Amino acid sequence: MKLLKLIQTGIVGASILISASAAGQDTLRPVSITLDDALRIALSENPTIKIAEMELQRVDYSKKSAWYALIPNVEATAQYSKYLKPATMALAGMVIELPTNFNANATLSASLPLYAPALWHSIKLTTLEMQSAVEKAKASKISLRNEVAKAYYNVLVAQDSYNTLLDGYALAQKNLETAKKSFEVGVVAAYDHLSAEVQVKNLEPTLFQTENGIEQAKMYLKVLIGIDAAQPIEISNTLADFEADIVEVDNLDEYALENNTDLRQLDIQKLQLDRSLLLQRSQRLPTLAAFLNYTYAGTGNKAGVSFFTQEYQPATTEWFSQGLLGGFQLNVPITSIFTLTAKEKQLKIQSKELVLQRDYAKDALRVQAVSALNNMNKAVKQVSAAKQSVALSDTANFIASKRYENGTGTILELQNASLAVTQARLSYHQAISDYLSSKADLEKILGVEK
Repeated sequence: MKLLKLIQTGIVGASILISASAAGQDTLRPVSITLDDALRIALSENPTIKIAEMELQRVDYSKKSAWYALIPNVEATAQYSKYLKPATMALAGMVIELPTNFNANATLSASLPLYAPALWHSIKLTTLEMQSAVEKAKASKISLRNEVAKAYYNVLVAQDSYNTLLDGYALAQKNLETAKKSFEVGVVAAYDHLSAEVQVKNLEPTLFQTENGIEQAKMYLKVLIGIDAAQPIEISNTLADFEADIVEVDNLDEYALENNTDLRQLDIQKLQLDRSLLLQRSQRLPTLAAFLNYTYAGTGNKAGVSFFTQEYQPATTEWFSQGLLGGFQLNVPITSIFTLTAKEKQLKIQSKELVLQRDYAKDALRVQAVSALNNMNKAVKQVSAAKQSVALSDTANFIASKRYENGTGTILELQNASLAVTQARLSYHQAISDYLSSKADLEKILGVEK
């Protein structure tokens, strides 16, 4: 498969087990993928990236095509025409049938622009078009990195939540065993045993739902990174592995948004409109071109009696040169100036609209960046609080378990303590995920390209 080839060639630093044959069929072994692996595969296999690369090639050809307009344009044409019905001519009251059988000519012409301001502006426009394509390709990569990273974190959230629920399920089963033993010896009432069993049963649907959520999160990740949906993958990381990256962030400086790809694309669009305005103005100016033209012609006559000499003339074919012409061609626009003036006014309005659009976009992006920053700093505090809550809930659960075993505690106290452990761990994982997702969004807004 393509993914195996990527791994073997070093594009993906992942470990894979060889497919094994079971019951005559090959079984795909899961591939272990890290976040860096997922990003590398996506930047290599995702269709969005491939389209962006193809767009760069297209714009490059467009730029070359514009430059080719500066070299001499050489054309060759040929024409052959045969008289299917003889041509006639009226002379002294008589209609004379001409003996012409065919006419032919071949022309070789060359032209070279000497003064064409619009041509130079067109070339500069293609340069800006290339810059726009490069910026769009960069934006595609940054957006894809953001989506892949958040999809990877979603898988981690689902997996860590599932493991936490499994631990909670194990605690509930342990409480059930304790309540069952106490009930069998008559220490507690049947209610404790039934309540503990209900707690176990209530956790099972959540486990099934979370397990299904893991598969859906993995499927979305595989779609993003561009690997076969049938290829199983494994994510060996946990959210706790990223805890060392969780730090508070200072306020954004004033120029942090200048690398945002959306703003940079708007800047390039502004330059394109300015250049288009210069192009329209240049079309008011005259253009001057040099040209050369060489024509070689031929004609053929049928055999017959000449009207003028009354003698028999055999069929003839004559080829002759019409000479080599050279000169200059000057084009001066006159009435088209009115149309060009109206187009210039349109471009000026578009330019003003784009300036307002950029200012609005910058304000909106700044609000988004501040919001992401605030979410990150809030998540830092939530992670710290959740981590302390996990430690405290573990201690409280241990105490509640011992109290219940000694007959001094209630089943409700024990159940609440075990649920608090599960809830604290889920909150801890969610806080880490919130920080990582907000960080990914902030990096996208700031145009961070790793």
